[in-house]
Amino acid sequence: MLLADVPPGPPADTPVPVEVRVTSERVRLDQPQPMGMVGLHLQRPIGEHAFGGISVFGASTGDRGGFFGWGITGGARWHSGPWHAEAGYFAGGGGGSPGWVGGGLMLRPHVALGYHWGGATLALGMAQVKFPNGAVRSTHTFASLDIGSLGLFGPADGRAAVDSGRWAPQAMPNETSMGIARYTPRRGSFRRDGLGDGPPLLVGGAAFRRDLGGDVAGLQPYWLLSAGGGVSAAYAGYAELLGGLGLRKDLPGLPLSLRAEAALGSGGAGAAADTGGGALRKLLAGGSWQVTPSLTLTALAGQTASRGPFLAREQRLELAWRGWDVLPGERRSGAHVTDSAPETLQWVPWTLSSGVVVHRRAARDDGSQPALSLTTLRLEREQGPHWRLTALAGIATTGRAGGYATGQLGVGWLTAQQPDSPWRVGAAASLGAAGGGGVRVGNGWIADAQLLARYTLSPHWALQGEAGWLRNGSGVLTTPQFGVSAVFAFSRLQGGR
Repeated sequence: MLLADVPPGPPADTPVPVEVRVTSERVRLDQPQPMGMVGLHLQRPIGEHAFGGISVFGASTGDRGGFFGWGITGGARWHSGPWHAEAGYFAGGGGGSPGWVGGGLMLRPHVALGYHWGGATLALGMAQVKFPNGAVRSTHTFASLDIGSLGLFGPADGRAAVDSGRWAPQAMPNETSMGIARYTPRRGSFRRDGLGDGPPLLVGGAAFRRDLGGDVAGLQPYWLLSAGGGVSAAYAGYAELLGGLGLRKDLPGLPLSLRAEAALGSGGAGAAADTGGGALRKLLAGGSWQVTPSLTLTALAGQTASRGPFLAREQRLELAWRGWDVLPGERRSGAHVTDSAPETLQWVPWTLSSGVVVHRRAARDDGSQPALSLTTLRLEREQGPHWRLTALAGIATTGRAGGYATGQLGVGWLTAQQPDSPWRVGAAASLGAAGGGGVRVGNGWIADAQLLARYTLSPHWALQGEAGWLRNGSGVLTTPQFGVSAVFAFSRLQGGR
């Protein structure tokens, strides 16, 4: 059956359960000091018992600051009253240095017993973290906290307008930004390799912020999630992931606002930036200028610190696209709805994909150029029937380059779905940062261009093949690449003007 044979049906606005999980565990390594590891997981149910989602892990204690891992998690869950039993499996990549993670392939099976109380679930369980081509196989206990909520997901193709009268009171302003930050050392050298004082570190990245509703002493609270990667040759492989809270004060009659933010997370660069166990804390303040109703320019300054020598002054500049995220359920008392609330609501198409990309050759510090493969996660937001904005993350799984990771932002183009063919073809290009794992990346900047072919399996699922070329700024890393991924299409109810 072709996609055209499937009746599209009206857009649904039934809330879908979504679960945010935080895990904490201590991974035993080949050294006396274990690595504290925290995980952030976004999951949703699949049928009656199964669940699936995305997981990200980062080092928090020990001496392996800069370790990150990410990939796909799936499993099954059985309920009995407020109790549940669970079994699951994570597969992806991880690393912060290649010596102990080998090629980077990371596997984590787990079992757990949880108790549901109010809107949260507490669980204890056993997990095994292993790197099959590395030197880690740790079986240990872990604890988790799940916070359940509801999300609005619609048809795969989206684009249908919705009566805003029902959902507008729950539309919360959000910002999706791209930016660059400069970290200047404040405590002399923060390098682990003993090469002396380091130059300023440049970090490129992205952030998402969403209002919480209500106000605090006339200030608007919001939560944030940010990720970044180093683009300085002296700190190849630096990466960070943080979450936190902020307060914003809009200045009456002016397109300006003041803001302050505090965040916690994980970060580091193996031998290059010594963050101790990897835990980071960040405190920033600054202002924003609303350039247009949809674009905001923000400047922030403050301090980023760790429990290791890493301590730096930070200056950050971001350009953000402003929108609205619609929350299901009744409007909560005190919800903050401004004059800029959405005039229209629309199902906006997105895709989430995961797969494997192979670099045919990748120059290493020792002069060799073996191939390597990466596990990838890609998020796309459609901009009309053909164009899309993309965010891509990759981490090595084979090729003796454990810890090599990439983060890219870009654009893509696909032909429209035809009623008599399941195929769509197109192209994509992206720019970002990469490093780690002994791969030579110069100053850390990378760019790629590729051709795409997507085969539609159902309204929500497709397979995609890609082939192209990747290059870093200095040309040290230049390689053909090819890959395959599974693509899941959905839509989110979002506001516009």
